[in-house]
Amino acid sequence: MNWDLVVQEWSLLPSGFVELVTDPIVLLCIAVGGIIGVFAGIMPGLTAVMAMSLLLGFTFELPPEAGLGLLIGIFTGAIYAGSITAIMINMPGTPAAAATVLDGFPLARQGKAREAVGSATWASFFGEVIGEFITLVLLPVIAVFALLLGDWEIFLVALIGLALAGSLAAKSPLKGWIAGLFGFLVAMVGLDPIYGVERFGYTPEMLRGIQFLPALIGLFGIAEVIYVLRHQTPYALTEPPGRAITRWRELKRNVGNIIRSAFVGVGMGVVPGVGESAAPWAAYDIARRRSREPEKFGKGSHEGIIAAETANNATSGGSLIPAMVLGIPGSGTTAVLIAALFAYGLRPGPLLIVESPGFIGKVILMFWFSALWTRAIAYFMSQHFIRFLSIPREIILPAAVCLAVIGAWGTGFTKFDIWVALLFGVIGYLMRRRGYPLAPMVLGILVGPIADRALRRAILTYGGDWMEMLARPVGLVMLTLLILVLYLVFRQQMSGRGQEARETNEREEGSG
Repeated sequence: MNWDLVVQEWSLLPSGFVELVTDPIVLLCIAVGGIIGVFAGIMPGLTAVMAMSLLLGFTFELPPEAGLGLLIGIFTGAIYAGSITAIMINMPGTPAAAATVLDGFPLARQGKAREAVGSATWASFFGEVIGEFITLVLLPVIAVFALLLGDWEIFLVALIGLALAGSLAAKSPLKGWIAGLFGFLVAMVGLDPIYGVERFGYTPEMLRGIQFLPALIGLFGIAEVIYVLRHQTPYALTEPPGRAITRWRELKRNVGNIIRSAFVGVGMGVVPGVGESAAPWAAYDIARRRSREPEKFGKGSHEGIIAAETANNATSGGSLIPAMVLGIPGSGTTAVLIAALFAYGLRPGPLLIVESPGFIGKVILMFWFSALWTRAIAYFMSQHFIRFLSIPREIILPAAVCLAVIGAWGTGFTKFDIWVALLFGVIGYLMRRRGYPLAPMVLGILVGPIADRALRRAILTYGGDWMEMLARPVGLVMLTLLILVLYLVFRQQMSGRGQEARETNEREEGSG
């Protein structure tokens, strides 16, 4: 693959744009898919992958471009809409919106839900557009980089994610790492991915492992309900009726944050199975480090929402690269898209750009159309979403629990998942009481299975020769990056302690 093929894709974009605009069936499918995706994203437990999988069979009766348009509409709509419930009721509608909870819900509690939804809407839109643009420009470079990542490198990427967990706990990186390792431990429950050995399989249901979505719903949704009831926290929020508010000054101030987070999303989206989960957290952490007001993160920062939403929408572009160029799904959603392409007679892989010139450009144009449409839906419907906040606590808390139970049950249609959500609700509440952050634990549960599977495969591939694994050039780069992350976290902790000591001395001198 070379730049001539990319230039060819660019040259075919105008004709592809005209074909899409003049094809009412494709536009209708994108519109319908966007509406379905928005409602799927609002429901905790119903992910973009589930919605796309349920409707995959129906797309086989449509022309290939129309079928892809429907699936892409669902994809973009669900990824964005997951932020709505994250902001409104502290319950992410999709796993990708988990990082949005950290600042979205605190802003809603401050009566700024309309501003939070506005920031999330535009950040996700710019993340989608910029991410797809970066993908089209850097297609061959990132594709070559993706080929260099083996199981050992993917394991190191997961460890970098765990190292970042410490910095997500601004006051105590140690507590962040403990929470992250606890998430890793939870991810180990079930059958060994290589040999099928039972691990913590105390009941038959535990053999399939602890599913992420029920745990996520419990940690954020049910734990919040318990906390509110225990502490008698006022929950009925006063928010004036109306559509989402766009703070253009805030967006202009975050231009660098948006561009940086988009690159993070695309870069991590290339790594199969990692990007969609880890990119929002990585972008959030980088934004906090570079912010002039890092103390606002976790308490209601627009910078945090913008970073997380930009990155989780930009990963769609990054995950398209291994899917289209290598035939390897970068995420669950791209796995469904690959299945659809095979059903339509197309072959994702290195020859796709040669055999079907202009096709990748059309797919990216569909993502752009879908991003514009779903954000228009969000803008006009946001006033109805924001009305959730005026509902009294006596109504919204039981409704939130019911929604959590339905979402947990919908993951695997078993009672066990409901019990998992309830148990993790209690765990989340206790961790919050003891000052342990929930975000690192979520990250540990997410990247734990990825790290487990990748390390076991790497050991098998190299026959247990650790020196051979450590000698891989790309692995050395990843290992250096891991050490650098640990060093930065330690330095941040030490500088924070020094600042606290200076403030304490100043207070003592002032009182004396």
